[in-house]
Amino acid sequence: MDSKLAELQDSFIEIAGQMSSSLGLNRVVGQLYGLLFLSKEPLSLDQMSDRLKMSKGNISVNIRELEKWGAVRKVWTKGSRKDFYEADLDTFKIIINQLTIGLKRRLSEVLVSLEGIEECLPNPGGSEATLFKDRLMKAKEMSRRIEGLLTVGKSIFSANADQPSQKLQAFRKVGKRLVETINNIQEK
Repeated sequence: MDSKLAELQDSFIEIAGQMSSSLGLNRVVGQLYGLLFLSKEPLSLDQMSDRLKMSKGNISVNIRELEKWGAVRKVWTKGSRKDFYEADLDTFKIIINQLTIGLKRRLSEVLVSLEGIEECLPNPGGSEATLFKDRLMKAKEMSRRIEGLLTVGKSIFSANADQPSQKLQAFRKVGKRLVETINNIQEK
């Protein structure tokens, strides 16, 4: 490989690691994805370890995380008993999947917290307690609707995975439905 090209690839891989780190993820996860994203052929754990100058164990742990996300997949390579991996090049899909998973997890945590607050509420005796309970119900309803929209949005994006312009249209549809949902909740 041309030394200038190798230097540029190293820069790209480092940027992928920095971006991953800035999003609160492991830097190595980003570097591995960057390496596989640029690779014209699947790579083994040994090859990734050699290229990134990291232990095979570290590579193995982080490649499994990427597999869980659907960002990389294990592929069979004729004549070898080693595991080889290649990147899913649809970064938009990967990002949408991870955002959906993260938001759903956070919304679930919010719902559990809101239900805990609701359980501690005394019987509404005054207008202030009644108002609090009504607002709490609205917050729970909004969380449930947003969670539903995330599910719908993810399926829309998945259905249009091969067409970038359709992805943008799907994104607009989800955004429009989210605004409509929020407006409906505020009107109640």
